[in-house]
Amino acid sequence: MTPIYSPYVQIHQLEALIAIVEAGSFTLAAERLGVSQSALSHAIATLERELGVTVLERGRQGARPTGVGERLLPHVHEVLARLERIRAEAAGTAHLVTGRVRLGSIPSATVDFLPRVLAAFGRQYPQVELVLLEEPSQGTGRLLEWLTSHTIDVALLELPVTDFETVPLLHDELCAVVPATSPLAGQPDVRVRELASEVFVLSRYSSEHLIEEAYRREGLTPNIRYEVQDLGTLVSLVREGLGVSLVPRLALPRAPEGVALLPISPRPTRQLGFVVRSLADASPAVQALIQKARALSG
Repeated sequence: MTPIYSPYVQIHQLEALIAIVEAGSFTLAAERLGVSQSALSHAIATLERELGVTVLERGRQGARPTGVGERLLPHVHEVLARLERIRAEAAGTAHLVTGRVRLGSIPSATVDFLPRVLAAFGRQYPQVELVLLEEPSQGTGRLLEWLTSHTIDVALLELPVTDFETVPLLHDELCAVVPATSPLAGQPDVRVRELASEVFVLSRYSSEHLIEEAYRREGLTPNIRYEVQDLGTLVSLVREGLGVSLVPRLALPRAPEGVALLPISPRPTRQLGFVVRSLADASPAVQALIQKARALSG
C-alpha cells in the first residue's frame, strides 16, 4: 500500500486496534467491544486503507501488530487518553466523575490493599470503569513502560521512582513466614541469622532486593531451593516444613493456617505509592482514585 495522508481516521478504528492488540484476536476483541467480528474487520481494513499501511498481522495464532503498528501504538494510546481526558473534563463541569482508569500494580499490593481501595472507589464512583493490569513481578520496569506508552494511567509500585510524578501512600515491611510447628513460631520476632540454616522459598510476591539486603546485612545469602510463582504454593511449601520465606506484609496480611508470620529484626521496609505521568494532567477519575487510596492507606 502507498502511504497517503487522510483526515478520516475514526476514533472507533483506533479503539478497535487497541482492543485487538490487547485481546490478541479479532474474535475476543469483538466480544469485549460488543460488536460483530465483521464490523471490527471493516474498521481495521478502513484504518489501514486511510493510513496506507498494514497495522495488524493475521495468522493462525491470532492477530498482532506489525512493525509499523508497534510504532503507532504509543500514539494511539495517547490520542485515546487525551479523548478520555476531554470526556472526563466535560463530565467534571457537571460534577460527575466518569471515564476509565487503567491501573497497573505489583502483585503484592493486589492481595488485600488494592482490592479494598478499588471496592471503596467503585461504591463512590460507579460511573468510572476500572481496569487492573498486574505486573508479574515486584519490578518497576514494565509498569513504567506501560505508563510511558499510555497503556495505563497510573501505577502502584515501590518508590522512589524518577522521571515521573509520585504520590507516597504507605510503608510496608518484610515478615518471616515459618511453619507453625517451628521453634521460631512462638517468638515475638526473628533475626535473619536465625533463618540462615533453613531452605529458602522465593516467590514473585517477594521484594528480592529487600531480601538480599536483609541477608547481606548479616553477611549471609539465602539458601534458595524453591522459586515459585504463586503465593499459595509458597505457603504450602512452608506449611509442610520444606522451607521458610520472607514476604511483604501486604502480601500476607494474616497468617494462613499452618504457618506463622514474624516481624524481622531489624525490620526491612519499603514505601509504596502511585506513579503518574503528570498529576496536573491526570483525569478527575485518576485524581479521585488517588484521594481514595490515600484515605485508606492511613
